[in-house]
Amino acid sequence: MKVFKTDSEVFDILHKEFSDFVLGTETVPLYEASDRICARDIEANIDVPHFDKSTVDGYAVRCQKTFSANDENPAVFDLIGEVKTGEIPDFKIQEGQAAKIFTGGAVPEGADAVVMLENTVEQEGRVFVFKPARPNENILKKGEDVGKGCTVVKKYQRLRAPQIGVLAAVGQKEVEVFSRLKVGIISTGDEIIMQDQPLEGAKIYDVNSYTLYSALKQEYAVPKLYGIVKDDYEALVGILSRAVSENDVVLISGGSSVGTYDNTLKAIQSLDEAIILVDGISIKPGKPTIIAKAGNKAVFGLPGHPVSCLFIFKFFVKKLFDILLHQQDTAGGKVLARLKSGFAASSGRTEFVFVKLIYSDEILAEPLYGKSGSINLLNNASGYVKIEATRTGLKPGDLVEVVLL
Repeated sequence: MKVFKTDSEVFDILHKEFSDFVLGTETVPLYEASDRICARDIEANIDVPHFDKSTVDGYAVRCQKTFSANDENPAVFDLIGEVKTGEIPDFKIQEGQAAKIFTGGAVPEGADAVVMLENTVEQEGRVFVFKPARPNENILKKGEDVGKGCTVVKKYQRLRAPQIGVLAAVGQKEVEVFSRLKVGIISTGDEIIMQDQPLEGAKIYDVNSYTLYSALKQEYAVPKLYGIVKDDYEALVGILSRAVSENDVVLISGGSSVGTYDNTLKAIQSLDEAIILVDGISIKPGKPTIIAKAGNKAVFGLPGHPVSCLFIFKFFVKKLFDILLHQQDTAGGKVLARLKSGFAASSGRTEFVFVKLIYSDEILAEPLYGKSGSINLLNNASGYVKIEATRTGLKPGDLVEVVLL
């Protein structure tokens, strides 16, 4: 009798089998590096800033004279010049002297504070300061932001706007990143047709190619479509072999019927160095899922029903991507919600119930009822709730954790 894996067992298998996957790299201009994954630790080869820099508009001074300054008894300084932004001043601040400076300007030698413009009055070549200043106040010291030699971005770090900014600040024009995962998509089934064909008899339009392609575009992946393969073993073997040779991961949707499932399983087994890691998972939806390894490539046989297919992608394929890319769990965010109505579970498997969130005085989760062939079920869902196999269901008013889609 076939023994189905639990979802936690599948996660363990994915970690064990694919943690040593080696990603290719490429070098891209910094402007094009947004949302890419850094391929090596990057150290700063300069200090940032590389000079003492004013953080405000005001006056550069020696601050000791301001310690007793107030509205009735201001500290008075002789104005000796102005710091031009982008230039290092060629004068030095002595005791009792001040220089006008703007945000980002280089602090003159001898100054140890910058007093804010609003705390001063300039009159007839003198500057009156009405508030005490502390040493180094309003000054960003050389190397205080980024010190030369420190690691500013780590290997496997996702490059968002802040990381792009710090790389620009240390003078990087380009960055080495990991290449996106190449993922092949194959749809199977005699009943599946393209959208430009007439809908006749019991034919149905291909949904899974579109949903998987769209989902992959939101991931660190480059999807490639291999079209629809009829329920023909030899044809599937040919397309599958090509897809595996050209991609890091291959997704085959189909296999709802016993015959199609067997074809998919046998075609995967025919691949060089193929190992079937998972042949069925004890969950609902998504029980008829196959996961295999061919060399260092991953192959998924996904259920044919659109809801099951897309759910398995979001639950297991995304987990594989996290492992391959050395990322923390990138599954959807989670919210706590109060269950609006109950849900009975009777499959004996771990069930995932799709819910719609309703925002009122508290967040409510309304279970959505529909079969795995209903793509509109996911269209209306905000997320899903996991019901362990040991439970018989959920009651109205239960507090549940909703994983957002």
